[in-house]
Amino acid sequence: CFHPADGMKIFASTAPLMDTGNGLNRKDDNFGNLVRGATDRIVADAWGGYHDAGDWDRRIQHLVVSRVLLELAELFGDYFTRVSLNIPESGGRLPDVADEALFNLDCYRRMQTPDGGIRGGIESAEHPRYGEASWQESLTVMAYAPGVWSSYIYAGVAARAAHWFDKHHPEGAAVYRESAIRAMQWAEAKVAEGDYEKQFDYTPHGINDSRNLAAAELYRLTGEKKWHDIFRETTFLDVEGATISKYGSPKAYVQNDAAFAYINTNRPDVDKSIQAICGAALIREADFYLDAQAKAGFRWIKHPVRPAIGTFSASNECSYVIRAHKITGDDKYLRAAVLTCQIHTGANPLNMCFTTGLGHDYPRHPLQVDHRISNQPAPAGITVVGPLDWSQFGGLESPVCQVSAQHCYPDCAKWPIIENFMDTYWTNLMCEYTVHQFMAPTAYIWGYLAASSR
Repeated sequence: CFHPADGMKIFASTAPLMDTGNGLNRKDDNFGNLVRGATDRIVADAWGGYHDAGDWDRRIQHLVVSRVLLELAELFGDYFTRVSLNIPESGGRLPDVADEALFNLDCYRRMQTPDGGIRGGIESAEHPRYGEASWQESLTVMAYAPGVWSSYIYAGVAARAAHWFDKHHPEGAAVYRESAIRAMQWAEAKVAEGDYEKQFDYTPHGINDSRNLAAAELYRLTGEKKWHDIFRETTFLDVEGATISKYGSPKAYVQNDAAFAYINTNRPDVDKSIQAICGAALIREADFYLDAQAKAGFRWIKHPVRPAIGTFSASNECSYVIRAHKITGDDKYLRAAVLTCQIHTGANPLNMCFTTGLGHDYPRHPLQVDHRISNQPAPAGITVVGPLDWSQFGGLESPVCQVSAQHCYPDCAKWPIIENFMDTYWTNLMCEYTVHQFMAPTAYIWGYLAASSR
């Protein structure tokens, strides 16, 4: 479905993803600017990529999946050469994790404009019409306009793909190298034209962090001074004692991915002092989470003040612990990663794994439209949001909570948070999933543990 060969037409919008609620603009909803920017121009060859729960959106944020799969392929090349994911490409010249990463990345590469800009994805004019499966989509479907943010994100991941090809299959590197550089050059030219951080009420640091990461990856790939200079200009990890991230201020940032990329850069002019600062910051962050884990009843890894959403099904924060293990080789980090995965995979009061198709019990009704409409079991391998605290995100006032309360004793708002999971299709706060927030960290952590020798 959603392939031009099936008659699907994807129309160009004049709205970049970052100017919408699906991107960085907190003053817009998911569809407003996208629909207002609709045109009758067809975007050719717009297909592929991953979509989230409940709809068919492909968004540049989903490239985090490609990033972590390529990282696993780089860190454990021999292991993942032998792993079959049972995909159409299995048995080909590339490892399955690399093929899977490229399936996602190539969706955006095919839509790259002649001058290098990267469209932020593909989205329908609204959430799916009730009763329609993906192959029955009757809404107008649009591709976002090229944007600075999407171009930086793409440039970083395409550069990583080119770097992997350089090491393992050099014949495939050129297409991703050239595409990454064109995307970066386009974004740099646009940034020089205006202050994108102030154009809308953007999520703080979104563009700068993406630029920093893209520059780190391009420097790692090419060794060129201009990319190194941009990395050093945009990093916050250039002073002793710097933290890997900072929230809640005009100078907020989250630069853990760039830090790890720079640590793994082997160039003659690499700044050894910045590498040391990056490594120390990652290790301090990992130790912070190990301390928090030791105080948690079920040994999950999450920030102590972050609301409990996704805590029991996946752990974004575990990436710090994984990377600290890679840097130091200290088994305490590996043990911590194993512990946090236990609650995700069934060592919890519900005896449930929160990834479909795995374990003694698992969700049967994720918010995945096609299985619902076609009356089939849900696909295996979907990590849902899982249990959460109803008091967060307006949940207690939501219709779902109000209806559920009529059928639960005691009132569902009084349930222990870790037991508060309702495997019903329309309980979207629990049964929804996102590719980048839940499935990507699950794949990364499980992949790392599977490939680790001890």
